[in-house]
Amino acid sequence: MLVDIEKEVQPLESVRVGALKLYQQASQKLAKLWPFYLDAVMKVGQLQMIRRQIAFQLRNSSRFDSKFLVNALQCFNDAVIMDIEAHYKDPAKPYPGEENPLLFELSSYLETAGICDPLSKIYVTTIRNELFSLLTFLF
Repeated sequence: MLVDIEKEVQPLESVRVGALKLYQQASQKLAKLWPFYLDAVMKVGQLQMIRRQIAFQLRNSSRFDSKFLVNALQCFNDAVIMDIEAHYKDPAKPYPGEENPLLFELSSYLETAGICDPLSKIYVTTIRNELFSLLTFLF
């Protein structure tokens, strides 16, 4: 069904004549799917909010309980990031390799202290769906 809709909206470089009618018809065809899609989107959104809240709580409690440790972790993280950026500007400078556990250990400490961005982490990978953008647009 989505493949047929994708063929109808081609070419993507220009706006098709009668596009509004086409999109309304496509949305009506997929109306049975929307409750399931809405549940999935809401569940993902709720999980993202919970992850952010947990990181916020960890960050605040670690700053309150051990501010020196948090400051040391932040300084160490900033130093490592500056070293990595320096390596990308000049490849002759050293980079912590795969055999060096520095990044993995630092990452676990930063996550425990809540000094991380949980929304930028990838927890589950899926098979790429070429029509996902069309489905989301019609939603």
